[in-house]
Amino acid sequence: MHKKSLSLLIGIISFALASGQKQDQVLLTIDETPIHTSEFKRVYLKNIDLVKDNSQKNVDEYLNLFINYKLKLKEAKALGLDKKESYLKELDGYKNQLAKGYLTDTKTSDALIKEAYERSLDRVNASHILVMVKPNAPAKDTVLAYQKISEARQKILTGESFEAVAKLYSEDPSVKKNNGELGWFSAFRMVYPFEDAAYKTKVGELSKPFRTQFGYHIVKVNNREKKLGEVTVAHIMIAVNNARTSEQAEQRITEINQQLEQGASFESLAKQFSDDPSTAIEGGKIRRFGQGVLNSQKFEKEAFKLQKKGEISAPLKTKYGWHIIQLIEKHPLKTFEELEEEFTKKVQRDGRSKLVTKSFINSLKDKYSITQNEEAIAYFKKNVPDSIIQKGWNIPENEILKKELFKVKQSNFTYRDFAEFIRVNHTKERSVTDVPTLIERLYEKFESTTLLAYYEEHLEEDNQDYANVIGEYRDGLLLFDLMESKIWNASKKDSIGLKRYYESQKKKYSQEETYKLLKASSVKKDIINKVESSLKKSKSIEEIKKEVNKGDTVLVIFSEEEVSKEDNKLPKGFKLEKGKITIAEEENFITLILVKEIIPSRIKTFEEVRGEVINDYQKNIENKWLDELRTKYMVKVDKKAFKKIKNELSI
Repeated sequence: MHKKSLSLLIGIISFALASGQKQDQVLLTIDETPIHTSEFKRVYLKNIDLVKDNSQKNVDEYLNLFINYKLKLKEAKALGLDKKESYLKELDGYKNQLAKGYLTDTKTSDALIKEAYERSLDRVNASHILVMVKPNAPAKDTVLAYQKISEARQKILTGESFEAVAKLYSEDPSVKKNNGELGWFSAFRMVYPFEDAAYKTKVGELSKPFRTQFGYHIVKVNNREKKLGEVTVAHIMIAVNNARTSEQAEQRITEINQQLEQGASFESLAKQFSDDPSTAIEGGKIRRFGQGVLNSQKFEKEAFKLQKKGEISAPLKTKYGWHIIQLIEKHPLKTFEELEEEFTKKVQRDGRSKLVTKSFINSLKDKYSITQNEEAIAYFKKNVPDSIIQKGWNIPENEILKKELFKVKQSNFTYRDFAEFIRVNHTKERSVTDVPTLIERLYEKFESTTLLAYYEEHLEEDNQDYANVIGEYRDGLLLFDLMESKIWNASKKDSIGLKRYYESQKKKYSQEETYKLLKASSVKKDIINKVESSLKKSKSIEEIKKEVNKGDTVLVIFSEEEVSKEDNKLPKGFKLEKGKITIAEEENFITLILVKEIIPSRIKTFEEVRGEVINDYQKNIENKWLDELRTKYMVKVDKKAFKKIKNELSI
């Protein structure tokens, strides 16, 4: 067995000590080590649907499995396997990997994923005005930018046209060409704060000022509509260029359209006449697309108007020339279930991820009752010199640095801890040019990183679900190492023991009488009769195939298989004699069965059943070993506690 088998092993057994377990009734003890009823019930209920053997679903039988598991763990620890470097390294790696899933606000993340999907069903047409201001700009610049965007908004609200105000106020370089109009977009096409404002503003209305990484915006929503999914179409394009005037192009597209009306193949005409070389070779086929993807709204609109497969548009003109479009397939919008994984990844990469992190940090602040230490922030604003931005900072010796900054349960974090954080991390805030802003940013980061590190370090104490999963992995990993060294590897290497076990259990590995059959099946009775006649004349199968299956026409399907006497595939009246032919008919499908050979019952050789023997031998060794463990360690079961469990489980 390899390490890859470990997850299956853990998934099936999953017997684990529940960390931080509440005091409850003791079910059993192993050498005075108590094991509680809550643990037994938890693992039983968790694994009952995974167990295929009905006997193991019986609570009494399950208790035996549970005790065996605990005995093995006891022995593994007695052998010091839980101290092995390889064990500790693999466990630590898994803990770090698993912890990532617990260092996030799953509710906020799930809500944002669902929100993104709902928004992806619509598209918005909007215009905006931008007043630029850097994320780390001084307070006075930020105020000026906000005042300017508010002034622009007020002018629009009092009746001035959006376009005129955009030209006057917007600092978006493209405003000269588009008057602030952005066109159509959907989820993930804009930075999240912009998308959020656009989707929350009603059609025809103007948003309040909001900030993104680029500065302050106001957005006007011009229209909103449901998306239509995607389409796959083909087109024939006749370009207007130096070699062909618009009139000549129109004449050619008219001629092609007449050919289509007379029944000519769209694909053939596209290959021969279309001026779009990238699609002509494929009969004009364009890769499937949704709304807002192509550079021609006119083409896109006509493509989505087509309803039936094969439907062909009238000729239409775009900036590229003249086109005729044929619908190949419409693709409806995908469901949330189909897109959930894709949208989860997008949210993790998108600005939304910051909202998830912020929400989780806030939940930790609530959990540990952490409030911002304004006194400490004021102290550092006053005492950290302006020269830190260019020259760095040597922390002075000061008694006040021993003062508590904040406390997380029993762990104290001091002014000095924050001072060290400032000294090491101030260079990462290169865009900040004043000390007060620097202190505020670094305090927020120190608080967040400290809380995250503390929570991760104490995750097993604070999160019961995580504790249970880690407990299962810890014990499963330990059991794997024990079984590998004690049973699996030992049995594979013991070739003499294996052979001896095989010789003592030979009867288990017998093969009953079997039959090698030739089958010929067809819907035509006369053809099957012909096959039967040919077989009786001792013709070869290849000869018969050539007689009944000519060219590409297959009238008879031939097959060979080996079956036992009890095989339910055999029809009634089947004749168990070599050379005998049986013909069976079911729902107008006739099958001829010829017994080619009868293989008598026999004992399989060791090589034939080697894998099966190894498996049985391992079970034999394990059972004897478990008997030894029950002698080595004293097991006591509280019968009253167990009876109570059986009643609670109603079994």
